[in-house]
Amino acid sequence: MKQTILKINEKYYKQEYKEEDELTVLFGKHYNKIISENSFWIPIEKQVKSKKFKNFKHSVSDGFLLVWDNPTTPTMYITEIELAKHDINKHILPQLGNFISFIQSASKEELNYVRDFLYNEIENNKTIFEKLKKDTGKEVHKLFDNSMEDLRILLVIDRMVPELSIGLSQIEKAIKVKIRKIEVSMFLDEKKNEVILFSDSEKYEDETEESKEADEYTMDYHLENKSDEIKAIINDLFDYISNFGIRYSPMKHYIGFYKNKNMIFSCVIRKNSVIFYSKAKLNEIKIDDLKLTFRDVSKIGHYTNHLPTEIVISKHDDLSYLNEYLSRLLKKHN
Repeated sequence: MKQTILKINEKYYKQEYKEEDELTVLFGKHYNKIISENSFWIPIEKQVKSKKFKNFKHSVSDGFLLVWDNPTTPTMYITEIELAKHDINKHILPQLGNFISFIQSASKEELNYVRDFLYNEIENNKTIFEKLKKDTGKEVHKLFDNSMEDLRILLVIDRMVPELSIGLSQIEKAIKVKIRKIEVSMFLDEKKNEVILFSDSEKYEDETEESKEADEYTMDYHLENKSDEIKAIINDLFDYISNFGIRYSPMKHYIGFYKNKNMIFSCVIRKNSVIFYSKAKLNEIKIDDLKLTFRDVSKIGHYTNHLPTEIVISKHDDLSYLNEYLSRLLKKHN
């Protein structure tokens, strides 16, 4: 059965990709609209491997995607572009498995090697280099360094068949890795005008959708491969908030903290920092005496974008100031 889109009395017919390169070119052309205007595609094949694993013969990515919707939490995606007709068990999953092994086992030196390689590539593009500095207000090398804290996998494919979808879901939960899946189809009319149809597994969930994830993810999922200091920050924070009747719920991308039925703050755990988001606006709670980094993110996208204030914690010594802030927040929302 051939799929057709009817648009203002014009019929657009689905095109089958003969070669993987066709999908690669199409994604490179439209990635800003598919992913984000705050993203940059680096179409460079690069082998990513760790000394801990020797069998990285086929661990060559199709490119890297940097996304900086929120400059505090940029993400770098190792990207694999595939066609559904390729063998799932002999080709697609083993390739993604190599990337997972790299993310979980790479040393700081190996991550820095990939970071510097990509930074050198983007440094040659003066237009995007200046855009990054302007958009984020950060030094570009620092942005790349921060993005490696949240190294993820992006799979771009023409069609997500059920057996692949099930396999990836099982891998994500078992190995505690995040794989973003994007399906991209192209439709043409008789004049060769183009319509792109895509679906993205990652989007900002509303609270109704959040409840569906409540039993799927755990604290272990979020603390996997994190430093001892980051784990100590989270564990001691939980000890503190337990005195206030706060309920927490781990989701795929963040942890939500609730007073009664309302989420009053959340956090995103990264390798070297914890990013908190608060329900209170900057001017609603006294913060001048707290030695923390605050930022208004009411107009910046993030996973709990109904929470307008961002707080960054990177040292356990900062936790006493965060606890004081949370105490003030809880008093306000009693």
